[in-house]
Formats: sequence, structure tokens, C-alpha cells
Amino acid sequence: MSRKGIPDWSQPVAAGDGLFFAWEEPRRVFAAPLDLAVAREPGGAPALSLELIRIDGGPSGPQVFGQLAVRFAGRFAIAERQQAVFALHPEAKVEPLAPLGGFLRFQAAGAVDLPDDLLAPRPLVWAGSGSLSFAARLGTAAANLLHGALVDGLVPVAAVAEVEARGMARRAPARASFDPARLSGVLAAAASEGTWRAGPIAEALLGIDDAAVFRIDGAATDATRLAAAQACADRLIGRWGRLAPAADPAKGTAFALDTAAMAAGSVTWDLSDEAVVPRGFVLASSPLETARLALADGFTLTRDAPVVPFATGLHVVSLYANLPPHRVGVLMMSTELRAPPFPPDRPQTVAAAATFRDGETAKSVSIRLSPAESLAFDYQTVAFVTGSGGAQRLAGPVLHHEGALLTIAPSSFPVRFVRLEAAPAVLDLMRLRVTCSGTRAGAPWSAAASLDQDTPSAALALPRDVDDAVLAVAATALDGSRTLAVDSRPAEDLYLDLSALPGWGPAKADLACAFDGDATVAAVECAPEDRLDDPDAVGLVRMTPSAPAREWRWLVTDPLRPGFCWRWFRPAGETAAPWSDPVDPAAGTLRLTSSARADAPSVETVR
Repeated sequence: MSRKGIPDWSQPVAAGDGLFFAWEEPRRVFAAPLDLAVAREPGGAPALSLELIRIDGGPSGPQVFGQLAVRFAGRFAIAERQQAVFALHPEAKVEPLAPLGGFLRFQAAGAVDLPDDLLAPRPLVWAGSGSLSFAARLGTAAANLLHGALVDGLVPVAAVAEVEARGMARRAPARASFDPARLSGVLAAAASEGTWRAGPIAEALLGIDDAAVFRIDGAATDATRLAAAQACADRLIGRWGRLAPAADPAKGTAFALDTAAMAAGSVTWDLSDEAVVPRGFVLASSPLETARLALADGFTLTRDAPVVPFATGLHVVSLYANLPPHRVGVLMMSTELRAPPFPPDRPQTVAAAATFRDGETAKSVSIRLSPAESLAFDYQTVAFVTGSGGAQRLAGPVLHHEGALLTIAPSSFPVRFVRLEAAPAVLDLMRLRVTCSGTRAGAPWSAAASLDQDTPSAALALPRDVDDAVLAVAATALDGSRTLAVDSRPAEDLYLDLSALPGWGPAKADLACAFDGDATVAAVECAPEDRLDDPDAVGLVRMTPSAPAREWRWLVTDPLRPGFCWRWFRPAGETAAPWSDPVDPAAGTLRLTSSARADAPSVETVR
């Protein structure tokens, strides 16, 4: 099975941190995120909300708790990192490496003490199209502190995330043999509060002098033994590890090893073989600073829910639906809660419902049970979608939940969301129209969404019985002058960075000159058609009778204008020749004649 399309952890790119060549694809580079930013919602608001729920009349007086929901997106700086890679590897194209999930915790600068429910790491869940969602139910102290940090900006609160991606393990020309059960006992000394990092694991492996526990064959030097130990550490994490919150994220991400599953026996690994393993990245984030600036611009991110009167048996349930904020093809989403009778204290069924309108992803509902029972209920999601006969009600499976915070998994909904998101660098150049088409009950079915600077993300709601669904993307320049079609693809979550558009990135043109006179050199200047006025983008190409063919390389920064222009070189002091019309590098070799040097160059292209 081909493993192309993943990063190779053995092949970092010297052009910057977090850059890795793709496995078996030397012209492709993956860029891990530099940090996490709060994603944007339609209209420009950050994807962050804090809901304050107050309970009055209890024995301890008024109580407040909060529900915080944030959607994060990685910041990749693809254009800038592409420039750095191009200087070393002019044929390599950089693309984002989206994290699959992880954990996030808040931190405060200086001597500020944060409540434990803010310091505690909480899951970051893959939310499609390169996004990660975060939801937390907060106690009184944490809710009030965050509210003050947002509204008043008095508390400098930041966040740190630990995320993971999967790639090809490091390799070494050696073999490792070990007894997993005995090795797990040795590795216990390398743990830090129940978690492991690859570096300490490799050091522990090198310190084992009992061949019955662990040995390396085929590595004769200290350097090769270290490389083998690192390759083995990668594989141990890939086989028995899972990402876990680190005791100190500043030292790097950590993994929990399932030592109970490391059964006694004899295992031999060829460390030069392929193995797909996770690698962690620690990313900084400033979600509250982003939100505070948005509040200053007039956006509303905090909300006081209606005061809930205290009563015995009354519970307030926080629902986080993990829904994309802008949903196309669905009229309304809701979640229905039902608690079956609990005789003799409560003979009747109790029901409640929360409706999620477009833009809403979190709600709170109250449910009154008997004082003698714990909080438990069944829930079912409902979606109203557009159909040939009008609105149609679809219902998800009936599921059971216990506790006051309900995070609803995407699989719980009766529709499948195809999440779409475009990077700001894309929407600064063009508008996108994404059409999803397929068949439903034997009839054609389609839905379409538009992405622009005001609506950078959306989600197409597909009933789960839609078959053979595919996406087609059409890009149009902001002034409407040019269009670009992107190849159709299966209907899956789509994150459109510049690297996903055809024509963007490294480009090459072939030039050849026929010398038909006494000239000993023919020099032309070339420039990308979108940067003719940038002196740093202009390149000089010299051809001679002994070397009449040359190539010129450049970076296409605007995929709607992927061509280049050329002109005859003129020394300083002479009026510059006019630029040619844009030339498509795919058209073939640009053929010139040395005697044709003039104000209006004559060009012949051949395939």
C-alpha cells in the first residue's frame, strides 16, 4: 500500500522548523502549524463564545457557571515558508500539515493564579477542514475570570495546545530485538508523571545492557546506535502510545504507553522498514486576546443566559453540538432530551429541547428530575433539510448520556457535514463556489456554498443516503476578470490553502535562442505576470551560442495569474523594453532569435 501523502519525520527541511519532506515525494513539503489562531466565522467574528448561566435561590446563594466554546485553526504562513523553501529547493511545493487533535490548557502570565478547571488540559477535537474545536464547562471562579479577561482585559490569559500529526517514522539500518513485558519495566524509569517522550525513551534504550531485555544489531558506532534508538522509540510510541497531556508542555508533547498491553515474548523490528507513527507539536495560542479585540470592534461573544431558579432536582445541561457555524442545505438543527419515568418519585417522562440556528453551536437547557435520581437522559438529534417535496425531517439515533455537559459527536446527526474552509491568503485573491453533487434515492442531488472574505467557512449538509457525492470548486478573481477550475474530488472536508490551487507554487519556463547574427550573448529579463513591478521578482536569463537553452524558475503567488512575461535586457541608462504579454509556461519552450532584439519582441512558442 502506498504511503504517499504523509510527512517523513526522517527528512526535515533546513528552511525552517516544522517543515518535512513528504514520504517518497521530494517535491512536496509539509508545514506544521506555527501556532493556533481562533477561526473566523461569517462576518468576521472569532469562533469563540462564553455563556454565563446563573442559578438563584440555592442554599449557598447565587451561583454562576460558564460554557466556553472555541474553534481553532492552525496558522501555517504557507506563502512565507514557501519562499524560504524555494531558495533551497526550487522544485518543492509547501502545503499545510493539519493536526488531528490534542489538548489545550490556559496559562496566565506573571503571578496570576488560575482556577483548576482552566489549568486542566481539555481535548481539542478534529472539526474538519483543518479546524479543532474546544468546549469546556467552567465553574464560578473560572467563568468570572474569563469574563473579566474578555470584557475588561485585566487578566493576561493565554493558552498552550499539544497536538499530533501522523507521518513516517525515523529509520535506521539496524534491527531491534526485545521482550515487550521486560522492556516496559525498564521504560518506567523514563516516564514523567505517567507519560513518555521520544527523547527519554531513546536514552533509556541506549542504557540497557541486558540483551534479553533489549538489543540493537547492525549499529557499530555511537551515532548509528543513537539513530537506531530514536527509530525504535518512534515505533514504540506508534505501537503502544497515545497522545496525553504533558506534565510540562514546555518540554514537548508526551505520550501515554499502554504498558499493560506489552505482553511477554520476543519481538524483532527491522528499523529500516516503513512505519506510520504520531509526532506531537506544542503550539501557543492567544484566544482571549483575539476575542477581546473583537469585542472592541463591536462583536458580541459573551452572553448571559436567563437566570435559572434553584429547585430540588433541577439541572442545567450544557450542550456543545460540535456543529459548523455556517450550514448550507439544512433549515434547522435541534437536540431532543428525554428522561424516562423514574417511579415512584417521577412517574412521567421529562423532555427538553435545544434548537441550533445557523451560527449557534452551544446551548443550555434545564431539565427537572426527582431529587433521588442522578442526571441521566436519552437524546436524539433532528435536522430539517430541503428536499424535492419541501422540508424533510431527519432524525439521528437515540443515545444515552450522563452528566451536565453533553458534547454531541458528528456521527450523532442524521446528516453528514462536509466542512469547507479557505485560508485568508486565498480569499484575498478570489471568491470560491463549491458545489457538491450526487444522487439520492436515484435522483440527482446537489448543494452549493460560496466562500469569500466575509464567509471564510461553511459546511454542506448531506443526508446520509446521498451516494457518489463529489465536490467541484470554481474560483473567480475579486474583480471578476479571471476564473479557475479546481479538479473535482470526493465529498470530504476541504481546507483550501494556496497550495491546494493548481498553478500556485514553484514554476519553470524553458527558453531557447537561435543565434542568426554576430551576437555572442542574448539576455532577457523574466518576471511573474503578477509582479512585474517588483524588482526582486525579475530574473535575468543569459543565452550564448554554446549554451542556447536555459530555464527560469519562479514562484507563482497568484494562481489566477500563473504565467510570466519577458523582455529583452537593456543596460542601465537605456529605456527598458516593454514586457511581453503573459506566457503560459505549459505552452512549451519560449524560442527567441538573437537578431529580433527590439522594442516589440517577436515570440514563437512550440510544444
